[in-house]
Amino acid sequence: MKSTILPSLPRILLATAALSALPFAALAQQPGQKPGDKAEKSDWEVMLGAGGLFQPDYEGSDDYEVTPLPLLMVNYRDLVFLHGPTLGANAITLQGPNPGDKLQIGPLVRYEFGRDQSDNDDLRGLGDIDGGVEIGGFISYSTGPWSADLTLFRDVSDAHDGLTAELSAGHRLSLGPKLMLRSEISTTWADDNYTQTFYGVTATQSARSGMQQYTAESGFKDAGITFDLDYRLTENWSVTGRVGYKRMLGDAADSPLVSVRGSEDQFSTGVFVSYRF
Repeated sequence: MKSTILPSLPRILLATAALSALPFAALAQQPGQKPGDKAEKSDWEVMLGAGGLFQPDYEGSDDYEVTPLPLLMVNYRDLVFLHGPTLGANAITLQGPNPGDKLQIGPLVRYEFGRDQSDNDDLRGLGDIDGGVEIGGFISYSTGPWSADLTLFRDVSDAHDGLTAELSAGHRLSLGPKLMLRSEISTTWADDNYTQTFYGVTATQSARSGMQQYTAESGFKDAGITFDLDYRLTENWSVTGRVGYKRMLGDAADSPLVSVRGSEDQFSTGVFVSYRF
């Protein structure tokens, strides 16, 4: 196992995207804030942060790197939001019978960063996967400390021409006036275009890389769990620690890129500091 400290810019931004989903819940409710609080609220909610994440240097790798982590999240009137490279809108919002119940549906667009064969020696001969634009949508339901989300994305820029669907469930637990534990379980399904692009090995790639030729088909590609522990230093400053585990599944796990040269077990841990406007 190797560890590097200076990853490429796409991997830095990809790590930002990976962290941007769950920590954004802190904008809606900080440690010590109760759902019924009536504090004056600005139309804009912004969180800026930075830190580092220790994670595999490509999905399925057994080589790890420390990735510098910028963080940007913006929310306008709970209508339009920017989470890292993902832009979305809450087109439909339905309130439930209780104050904390909410169903939201809306469109999404994001830039999905590709993969460079120079990222790792195990990728040599596979060629680069270009980044591209994906469009999709989401359905999100929250009730009290619980939440559930379904997110769909389709590539529209010929980067991989694939479709992915992620199902997740999260929970918030207040551990004190300044401390909150957030957890999330998730699983991702991908069609054959996506899995073949990222995990398949064509005859040409096999000849160049020395890996066995492999055709990857659609199915669930991973399942994981993440824990974030937020400590509120002041009204605006917070520090967050993260640990996560993901298990590669299906044809993604059976790919020689994972089963021979990498690992089905994917771990991550990191810490970042954020400022909330």
